[in-house]
Amino acid sequence: MSGEPERSGARSTPDAPVDGWRGRWTARARTLGDAARSRTRRFWAGAQPTLRQLWWTEEPATPVTTVDRRFPEPLVVPAQGQVYVFLVRTTFTWSSDTARPELFGWYVDYFQPQATQRLHRLALRCAVEVPPHRPRELLTALAAALAADDPPPWTYARGEVTFACEPDVTVQLDERVRRLLQPYWEQRIALECERDLARRRAEYAHERDRATPPRPHPPRPDPPRPDPAIPVRPPRDSTRPASPRRGPRPNAPAESFTPLEPLLPPPTPRPAPDQNPPPPPAR
Repeated sequence: MSGEPERSGARSTPDAPVDGWRGRWTARARTLGDAARSRTRRFWAGAQPTLRQLWWTEEPATPVTTVDRRFPEPLVVPAQGQVYVFLVRTTFTWSSDTARPELFGWYVDYFQPQATQRLHRLALRCAVEVPPHRPRELLTALAAALAADDPPPWTYARGEVTFACEPDVTVQLDERVRRLLQPYWEQRIALECERDLARRRAEYAHERDRATPPRPHPPRPDPPRPDPAIPVRPPRDSTRPASPRRGPRPNAPAESFTPLEPLLPPPTPRPAPDQNPPPPPAR
């Protein structure tokens, strides 16, 4: 027996079995961890190219051009004489690549009155010398003024936003002038229709004659031969002077008649059976 007393409550456990169990689990865990790390490295190396393609990168925004068309009320422009007017109808085409779509309509409403007033000034200047029944002349003059004095597109800017405007113009007659010109144009249209109808008929007749083959003409009979027993008079010479015209014979009744001779006296009336005849006039 040893001289040292035993400690109360002390538990004696064998160290060798405990160290073997823990060592085995530690080695197993270390092996699994190394394998997991190796697989993770291989997966990460293979997934990096795909992940680089999926990474989000902010690219510069591509400018988008927004276009809108507006149809304002027709402009009333007085014609020559200040009695009748022209109606100038316009289509404004607005475009911008700097305005946001949600603010595009607001900017168009802001610039529309300026473009309308600009066109109205040009139309007033061009319509002063144009008769009220010639809208084509006003349209030509207005197009020339737009091309020379104020060529489109018109540019408008507000801050960093820029707009371009393209006007498209048409000219119409005043309703009063239209009513005055209606009978003339109705007659002209009727005459043109008759002319076209006559031309079509002539064309159809010409085509029909070309399609129909010509009919052969019957042979002409030979002229009769002259009879040798009948003498033939020679033809009259046209160069021979004609004989003078014969006048009336002298002492003819026509020559002896003189219209200036006095007419015979009227016959005396016959007396009635119961009356005596009147005495003859004294000579």
